[in-house]
Amino acid sequence: MATTRFSPFELLLLKSRNQTDTAALLLLTWVAASKGSLSETDRHHIAAMSASMRHGHDCQAIIDIGARQDLDAIQLAAEVLQKDRWGAQASPFLRQAIEVAVTEGTLAAATNHILRFLADLLGTAPQQFAQLYREVTGKPFESPDDPSRESYWQAREHARQQQRSQSEQRQRHSQQEHSHGSSRHGHERPHGDKALRALDILGLDATATRGEIKKAYRRLAQSHHPDRFFALGERDVASASMRFQKIQKAYEYLMQDARFI
Repeated sequence: MATTRFSPFELLLLKSRNQTDTAALLLLTWVAASKGSLSETDRHHIAAMSASMRHGHDCQAIIDIGARQDLDAIQLAAEVLQKDRWGAQASPFLRQAIEVAVTEGTLAAATNHILRFLADLLGTAPQQFAQLYREVTGKPFESPDDPSRESYWQAREHARQQQRSQSEQRQRHSQQEHSHGSSRHGHERPHGDKALRALDILGLDATATRGEIKKAYRRLAQSHHPDRFFALGERDVASASMRFQKIQKAYEYLMQDARFI
């Protein structure tokens, strides 16, 4: 004799104290999962709603099935809910569905379609649901984008062009900043031992500017010019001459360095 095998959701329904609440909880999870993924905020929100229901389950078992968006389970839940929440009885559930749909402040296109499906499933007219949505959110219930219309693709193409243009502008700006930054960086932090030694000879550090280099050179050139040491003898003149040449070479090297132009 063949053994009947039930799906996880069917088993939950069979054991449920209230099958309608079990179905409602699964569909609320489906609404939340349609936004892309089931966040912890959504899980806590749905669990809080579950606390007032009478299904008698660990709500996490139902939430996990809904998070997987099991279509067979969703279809079965829709059939169960439709029997007991038709017409005027649908409003409390639809309010909960709207609350779950907008926990992040915006209504995703996929979630928009699911809300419309649930409203139609439970016999709620579009105008009536739109009013219910406004009561819950304080915002109008917008129509979702329709890919069958030419305006939909025109708008998408326009958005892509704007995004591409903005990306190109950011890239150009970044390149300009990098170029200017490299120039400033060169002035502030000259690389290479030779440049650092030249600055050290002039009594400067790596942050020196072109103007500071010129000023230091003039001061040192005057102080160490060989003509100032003639009266002291040949040895002092030779020593001063060596120092002067070193100062002059350091200055000339730095003046040729592009980072100080």
